[in-house]
Amino acid sequence: MAFFVALAGFLTAACGTDGGEKLTKDENLSKQLADLRQKGGSVLLRDLTGGDWDKVYISPEPASRDLVEKEVGAKVDMEDVFIQRGNILVFMKDGAVQRATFITPNLLRDGTYGADVKLEAAGGTALIKVSSSN
Repeated sequence: MAFFVALAGFLTAACGTDGGEKLTKDENLSKQLADLRQKGGSVLLRDLTGGDWDKVYISPEPASRDLVEKEVGAKVDMEDVFIQRGNILVFMKDGAVQRATFITPNLLRDGTYGADVKLEAAGGTALIKVSSSN
């Protein structure tokens, strides 16, 4: 039993996890954004994601954990370098990470946006326009 506990601890350390919200793929948001891009239209990101957040940081690939953590000012549990084709979205509330997720493919422009972030797509294959007053 002690062997398995030690092995689990070693694997956790080897994967680079050092606290913070774990970066996970959001299949549903990926699909909703792909549909928006293809069909066109506009929507508030909050209407797609829900949750209690006041800021979202969007990063394109590739992105290092150091860069993401520097931008958000908090720990994010992710690989040392995110190399998947997509965007990282880190949702913040009062400076604390509420959720860290990624979508595929890369559909959004990078930046930091307020809770009023609006997504607009003309339809087709162009990136979705992202705008916020904050």
